[in-house]
Amino acid sequence: MSTHVAQDTAAIVELVSALAGEAFGLADQIAATAAAAFTKQPVRRSDLKGIASLVKPAIDAPGSPIAGAGFVVAVDALADSRWWLEWFMRNNGAAERLLVDTDPRGDNFYDYESLPWYDVPRTTGQRHITGPYVDYLCTEDYTLTFTVPVFAGTTFVGVAGADVRVFTFEKAVLPCLRAIHRTVAVVNDQGRVVLSNSARHVSGTLLKAPGPAQPIEGLPLSLVEIT
Repeated sequence: MSTHVAQDTAAIVELVSALAGEAFGLADQIAATAAAAFTKQPVRRSDLKGIASLVKPAIDAPGSPIAGAGFVVAVDALADSRWWLEWFMRNNGAAERLLVDTDPRGDNFYDYESLPWYDVPRTTGQRHITGPYVDYLCTEDYTLTFTVPVFAGTTFVGVAGADVRVFTFEKAVLPCLRAIHRTVAVVNDQGRVVLSNSARHVSGTLLKAPGPAQPIEGLPLSLVEIT
C-alpha cells in the first residue's frame, strides 16, 4: 500500500471513528443517566426526566450529527408503564419527544423488543450499529442507530442510543473515499455497506464476498476493499 493510500485510509478511519464515537459517546451518557435512575425502586417515567436535559442540547446543537436519541425501557422495568420510550428526535430544527403507541392493545402498538437496535444489545450485552435502514418512525431517511445495553447491577433495563443520518456520514467521509484509487466501502458487522466510493455498492448493499478488511477499532465497522 502506498504512503498516499495509507494516509487516505487513515483519514477515513479517523472520520468514521469521530462520528460514530460521538453517537456512542452520547449513548453511553444516556445509559449512565438511565442506570442511575434505577438505583431506587420503584422507577417511574418521571424518574427518567434527566435524559431529556441530556439529549435535547445534543440534538439542538448547530451542526450536530445527532438526529435523535434517548432511552428505550425494558418491558416491565417501570412501575407505571410496561412499555416506554424516553426518545427525542429533531423536528424543524429542534428536539421533540417521539410519541408512539405503547399500549399492546392499540392498533399501532410499537413492539420494539424484536427490533435489532434493541434485541442485539440486550442479547449480546454489547454496543451495536443497526443499519443503514430507512427509519420511517423518526428520521424518515436512511439512518444508522447506535445503541448500547443499560444495566442496573446485573439486570437489563433497556437500551440507550442515538440516530445519525447516513447522509451525515457521506458528507463527512465521501471526499476521502473518493480520493482512494480503489473501490472501498465502510461496512457494518453484517457486511452491509454504510457508504462506499462505488456507484454499484450504495448504502444498504450486502457484500457477499468482500476483499481485505481493516477493522475500525472499538466499533462494529470495517473498511473493506471491494474486488
